[in-house]
Amino acid sequence: MAFEKTGCSVNDGIEGTWNGVIDLNGTPVPIVLHLAVRDSRLSATADFPKHYRSGVDLLDVSFAGGTLRFGTRNMGAFTGTLSGDGAQIDGAFLNKDQRYPLVLGTGDIRRDEPARPQTPKPPFGYDSEELWVDRADCRLAGTLTIPSDRKIRAGILLITGSGAMDRDETVFGHKPFWVLADYLSRRGYAVLRLDNRGVGASTGDRTTHTLADDVDDMSAALDRLKEHDDLRGVPTGLIGHSVGGLTGAQLAARRGDVAFLVSMAGPGLSVGETFADRECDGLEKANADPVAIERHRAFTLALYENLRERNDAPIDSAEITALAERFGATQTAVVKNSADWIARFNEPWFRSLVRCEPASVLGRVTAPLLAINGNLDAQVRAATNLAAMKRVLETSGHADFRIVELAGLNHLFQTCTTGLPYEYPAIEETFAPRALQTIGEWVDARFSVQASPAENSRSK
Repeated sequence: MAFEKTGCSVNDGIEGTWNGVIDLNGTPVPIVLHLAVRDSRLSATADFPKHYRSGVDLLDVSFAGGTLRFGTRNMGAFTGTLSGDGAQIDGAFLNKDQRYPLVLGTGDIRRDEPARPQTPKPPFGYDSEELWVDRADCRLAGTLTIPSDRKIRAGILLITGSGAMDRDETVFGHKPFWVLADYLSRRGYAVLRLDNRGVGASTGDRTTHTLADDVDDMSAALDRLKEHDDLRGVPTGLIGHSVGGLTGAQLAARRGDVAFLVSMAGPGLSVGETFADRECDGLEKANADPVAIERHRAFTLALYENLRERNDAPIDSAEITALAERFGATQTAVVKNSADWIARFNEPWFRSLVRCEPASVLGRVTAPLLAINGNLDAQVRAATNLAAMKRVLETSGHADFRIVELAGLNHLFQTCTTGLPYEYPAIEETFAPRALQTIGEWVDARFSVQASPAENSRSK
């Protein structure tokens, strides 16, 4: 989360580092506050160690009469009272109708590395090599994991979701793409995973790139994989996560040499519909008024339609405010009017995503297709998106597809309780074994083990 920092006059006695634990619906979330006086005004930042977030600026910070107050964008407003001995701040966050107590003590907290038991460890049952993909405006760096005996079922290119992701799709200390590559390479697959352009060892500018650039990058990576000495003539497919599933679908629709596509939590609905579902589900869980939820849905759909139609023209706060007022959604639409969301709306990549219609893309895919999602996914609602995919594929007469909704899994395919993103870092599991098995068994059914061309030449 990101907050806009402000400051105000301050009394003595509150400066320093404070820590406590918030209980968010049964999940403990440690928080560390750093309070300091700058230019005679109090400023504050927060660290969320379990979420790997540091230096998050707080809103409207004040300390007067022994009471500390500050606001946040996502957790509501905090009010707490400093104890007489100055050793404790006793307070709570208030967010709509929810109250989250927080008692702060002085000092920082111990920051342990999270337990991530699925992160692969040697000995590996495969070889790894660094592989480069050269483009006109960037160079992509990646890792290819390939069975040591070179008896290869198929080649696989992994495609990350939105944002600046490394080759392991690292998030909160989890490395789901490494876990997936490890699992598949042990089953006989050569798997390539890449740092996005401008991330890790890859070069390139991310400020002007679009979804079309992502598709072109992955097309070049697919060529590079097929040209590998051990993979010439070997069937090669795609596995994409989240928006990566849509990127993979665009590539599979463009090229006839894609052997298969696995879409993991990929969208079947438009961006506007997906975000409307996501945000309205969140409002429903927060016990918002049903009328307010429907107003917010109408506002959200109209906002994304506005973004789609305006091409590259920027949108500003006044326009979003006017749209919210038109639909009676000024209270629920406040987050969309924040500086970081407006910046996102005006990014070339996000605009290109808004203009992409998953239904028209999926209708042109003929390669065997597996679409999976967890039924607790709070980012890409499983039921509606998988149903949309099924409708499109049936209408287009697709000959070989399977739709699977996995119970109890979130957007990252972790076994979870609520599916909400705040759980991600607290869960030790990186990738549910049954999700891995679903993918592994599906591709195994289509590809038998075969010696690579290089292995065949060596055996002669």
